[in-house]
Amino acid sequence: MLRFAAGAICAALAIGATALGVSAPASAGNFTFYSGANRDGPWNGPACDDPSVLSRILAHFDQAEAQYWHTGVKMAQITGARETTFRDWDPPIIATRFCTGSAYLTDGQRYDLVYWLRSEQGFAGVGWGVQFCLVGRDREYAYAPACKMLRPL
Repeated sequence: MLRFAAGAICAALAIGATALGVSAPASAGNFTFYSGANRDGPWNGPACDDPSVLSRILAHFDQAEAQYWHTGVKMAQITGARETTFRDWDPPIIATRFCTGSAYLTDGQRYDLVYWLRSEQGFAGVGWGVQFCLVGRDREYAYAPACKMLRPL
């Protein structure tokens, strides 16, 4: 009974605070890509050609090839990484950098690389995340056609 009463009191206080327009301040420590809780600050995440971004792409590609495709092919290097466009906080509430480059594999093949960096897409929503696609090597058609789903609309 005591637990129910405590829950009812907390709910009433929350509803009252909402009606009065009072809310708890957002902690800036929760946000990794902007300086304020209103998502109006600059992008503070890595650039498209940042070594941490490129090494994450290399590692994810190598892991997927070894775990699912068993080809023995690895990504040797990424060249020409650059930002193509940037979407700030509106309309999606997630800032996104759209990037392209060239990926060279150990079998001698070269592919166009399309990827994006997004805020709040790391583990448990903390940090940045990256998704990538090699044009012509999207075997499961996750970003089909021709990696279009990772390109700006």
